[in-house]
Amino acid sequence: MNKDFISQIDWISYEEGGRKKIPSEGVRYCPLIRIGRAIGYDEWSIDFICPDFEETNLIKFRFLVDDAPCELLEENMSYNIYEGNRKVAKLKIIKCNGSE
Repeated sequence: MNKDFISQIDWISYEEGGRKKIPSEGVRYCPLIRIGRAIGYDEWSIDFICPDFEETNLIKFRFLVDDAPCELLEENMSYNIYEGNRKVAKLKIIKCNGSE
């Protein structure tokens, strides 16, 4: 079962290797989230509609597929977000919600 996650997103600056431009409000954005494991990591696509990042850094996202390992994400933990191999942001999970 897919869940919704409320999280704080902190974008990495372009000078530090992040995006040149943060996605605009209303854009559907589907980056990869990298979930650390005892050995290696898993990468899964997440999906959210961008808010106005000048007003808030909170987002509500879901995994792109229903059978993703939602149970591996924990509240108050941080995860890196990637576009391909480029780390573009860090997410801190604020709240995990059941599916709507």
